[in-house]
Amino acid sequence: MVPVTRVRLAVVGLGGIAQSVHLPLVARRWDLFELTALTDLSADRAARLGQRYGVPAERRFADLDALLAAVAGGLRVDGVVLATSGSHGDALLRLARAGIPVLCEKPVALSVAEVDAVERELRDRGRDPRTAVLVGYMKEYDPAVARARQELAGRRVRAVTVEVLHPADDAQLRFARLLPPADDVDPAVLHAAQRPTVEAVDRAVGAGASAWLRTTYTNVVLGSIVHDVSLLRHLAGGVRAIDSAAHWGGVPGSVQLTGHVGAGARLHLGWHFIADYPDYRETVTVHHEQGSVSLTFAVPYLLNVATELVVTARAGDLDGEARTTLRWAQEEAFENELAAFHAMVTERAAPSSGLAEGRADLRTGQRVLAALARAQGEPVGGEAGRP
Repeated sequence: MVPVTRVRLAVVGLGGIAQSVHLPLVARRWDLFELTALTDLSADRAARLGQRYGVPAERRFADLDALLAAVAGGLRVDGVVLATSGSHGDALLRLARAGIPVLCEKPVALSVAEVDAVERELRDRGRDPRTAVLVGYMKEYDPAVARARQELAGRRVRAVTVEVLHPADDAQLRFARLLPPADDVDPAVLHAAQRPTVEAVDRAVGAGASAWLRTTYTNVVLGSIVHDVSLLRHLAGGVRAIDSAAHWGGVPGSVQLTGHVGAGARLHLGWHFIADYPDYRETVTVHHEQGSVSLTFAVPYLLNVATELVVTARAGDLDGEARTTLRWAQEEAFENELAAFHAMVTERAAPSSGLAEGRADLRTGQRVLAALARAQGEPVGGEAGRP
């Protein structure tokens, strides 16, 4: 048996997604990864998680600059899980300069200009952008999604409906017993760390954009709906046009979109933040000329909760229909994503979504925001305001 190379991994950003998903799975996949370093603005959070996962104090860092300085000084880091809040563009650029592959949580960035800068940097250094960054759309690695894609291969899609019922994050993450919010970060340090995000949003929607527009862009469109944008690209050819958009119910509130996907199929998407809804639920249904496939996703952070796939087709030669329900409880989408990152680092295998796909989804998100702004009578500038 050929030995598997263990990737020496640094996790940058130790918030909810790192605590509930990435760190437990890196520990589970000890055969593929060695947790080498942790980075977070909160020294207390880094210390607690370092003790939990066996990362010594000398390999816990306050920020990416400190981590990269250690790498320049001889620390071996083969890959980074980038799970910081805000835009990832500036961090991706610095990691590209350091030659370190990245699993980047979505969205890949908040402005197209950031993605373009990272791609230029990689090409200037002779690196293939297709195998430098894996964008963290875990649903693309869900076995139910893979089977749905097989069922849709060669089919003519007629219509797609998406419904997302999104309770408050605290309800979704209660099981994870997250560490309390950090209170040991110098406000000046935090302000400086947030500056690249502010500048990225200015480029994306215009410096004069309202608070509603900025928050809807970062927290709703690119914070959640972008997962469905990527899934529609993966399954049905992507969002080609947006015909109508509506937002109501405060912020985050509700979003409704109609449009076209793929080669002309109609899209209806409803996204609803309902703080006290009993549980997260997301349903994506694709109707084609011979039947339907429907995916129902549960709380994304709760590992090994199987996505349900229902395939509707003719019942053979009978005058009726057959519905087949499929689940894969032994496979976890986030774990498969990590394995794909391992393959990208060790074999230069192209991921399901890289920088190009992340850029395309970012641009689609900006078109969604522009449609919402028009419906609200709000001016939108920056990249989102351009055709």
